[in-house]
Amino acid sequence: MAKKKSTTVRAPWYVRSGFTAAERMAPMRAAKVLCELWFRLPAGPEKRLRGEAPAGAHVFELECLGSNLWGYDWGEGPLVYLVHGWGGSTGDFKFIAANLVASGFRVVAFDAPSHGNAGAGPWGERHANGLHLIEAMNVVLEKFGTPYGVVAHSMGALSSVHGLLQSGVDTAEVRFAMLAPFIGGQEGFRDTIGAIVPVGPRIFERLVPLGEAKSGVKLDDFSLRGVELDAPVLIVHDQGDRPNPFRHGKALADAWPNAELMATTGLGHRKVLMNPAVVFRVRDFLKGHRLKGE
Repeated sequence: MAKKKSTTVRAPWYVRSGFTAAERMAPMRAAKVLCELWFRLPAGPEKRLRGEAPAGAHVFELECLGSNLWGYDWGEGPLVYLVHGWGGSTGDFKFIAANLVASGFRVVAFDAPSHGNAGAGPWGERHANGLHLIEAMNVVLEKFGTPYGVVAHSMGALSSVHGLLQSGVDTAEVRFAMLAPFIGGQEGFRDTIGAIVPVGPRIFERLVPLGEAKSGVKLDDFSLRGVELDAPVLIVHDQGDRPNPFRHGKALADAWPNAELMATTGLGHRKVLMNPAVVFRVRDFLKGHRLKGE
């Protein structure tokens, strides 16, 4: 089967050529442009990815960072949080949520500020940073409590783990299903940005301090690398994922003692969210089942 392309948009050839030239001639100018784009969400409020609350779900809004996050609480049973990534929304989990509720779980899904149906965050409708996603996780934890499990996509894997740790939750008691996880740190950001435009070492070494100053956090402190996670973890990662390369998910699976890796092909970065085999695997993992032979 031929690999399908990722939904991540690569910049036009002339833009990529410009960044290649800037690596030699104007690395600081290129770094300043990338710093602005770094924190810019992929779509404004009129074109955001959005979800709808399923029939029978309770819709809620919670104050967060001077704005509000939006979400829904659906089903009965062990509590599972559904955590979107950068530019994502509750709609990313349409199929996973329905399957989990039908299988006896209660799901709480939410949109972080400036995402989905939520209000604008502190940086406005089009801009955010990873700390905003972490704070959204903290707010939801304060309202609904420690979950039985977490299903997270991309940057949501990073923000959910750091949110749980900041809130003092014993992560060993939580089951994590991470789909196309973003590992963060300098390595993660370099690879994600590099999937859109070429970023050479001269540009990147100037970009890092600009990004850290704007966000107020050291990149390597915003990372899954170095996090000791003894909890049961399922990592689903496509071998053709461009923004979050497969090797990152494999490295996490190798580092964490109770992690298992489901490698896919042809799904890219976002189609893992709706693939039936992935949806059923996540359900079985949360039920405590393991793959045959594990």
